[in-house]
Amino acid sequence: MKLADAIQEYIDHKRALGMVFKSNTVRLRAFLHQLGNVELESITREQVRAFLEGVPGPVTRFWFVKHSALSGFFRYAINHDYLKSSPLPTALPQAPTPFSAYIYSVEDMRRLLDAADSRHRFVWLLEPHTVRCLLLPLYGTGLRIGEAVRLTISDVDLCERILTVRETKFFKTRLVPFGSHLAWVLEAYYARQWAGKNQTSDSPFLCTHTGKGITIQTAELVFKRLRAEAGIVRPEGTRYQPRLHDFRHTFAVTRLVTWYREGKNVQRLLPHLSTYLGHVRIAETSRYLALTKELLQEASRCFELYALPEVNHD
Repeated sequence: MKLADAIQEYIDHKRALGMVFKSNTVRLRAFLHQLGNVELESITREQVRAFLEGVPGPVTRFWFVKHSALSGFFRYAINHDYLKSSPLPTALPQAPTPFSAYIYSVEDMRRLLDAADSRHRFVWLLEPHTVRCLLLPLYGTGLRIGEAVRLTISDVDLCERILTVRETKFFKTRLVPFGSHLAWVLEAYYARQWAGKNQTSDSPFLCTHTGKGITIQTAELVFKRLRAEAGIVRPEGTRYQPRLHDFRHTFAVTRLVTWYREGKNVQRLLPHLSTYLGHVRIAETSRYLALTKELLQEASRCFELYALPEVNHD
């Protein structure tokens, strides 16, 4: 079987299961572009290794990202008798230091919002109140940045306090309830942004001063400048600086810490958190649960209450 046909069949299979499969599609087609439309059985271990290594230099996380994409594809090919064995290297290099998300504190949020309020839209590309209304839903609901900027006016029900997030990562629509404080923020933004302007139910809720939707690229650029202004940085030499997507990690961790402090059954509530975030499996949610100091303290306290009930914890 030709490589191009096998890759397309594999992509179609994944999408039929409800997956967007966008990133791995790009990687598999890059693999096809490098090797050409060869027979699957002719692919050598050396060719695969050359694709994985890319440009000379130290092994990065991207090596493992490409390896994961090829691993799934070759496993599919073997299961369908297109290949007898995988041409992937049997020995893996040492992985670089694992990525860890930045968990924003309440003080971080205050500094970010203060920085946004002190700037003009011609400096930040977006008006200060729009930046504020972008950050707070990410912090308070754990939306993906793409989900936030795609919200239309009809998706934001201010009376029922529900966001309708349409066609997310797995082509599904979910309802995301929010609290009274965020409702006040969204109501104030809507009144200021859309007062006296032409709009339809499909108009973007978050938009520029001209009413145009915000792109993910614009949101990330604005946040990069905002983060620098607020002084929210990791130590010098750290490869990854705080990102917009880290608000999603922050929401998940904060929710768990809150449940622990309220004495809730966290294990029983995890499926609810997973559904709220739009995940299909709890395992996907676990990637967002960084072991912060606060989370560790609350988990340890709950363990002590369970293991040593006779101890006075007042």
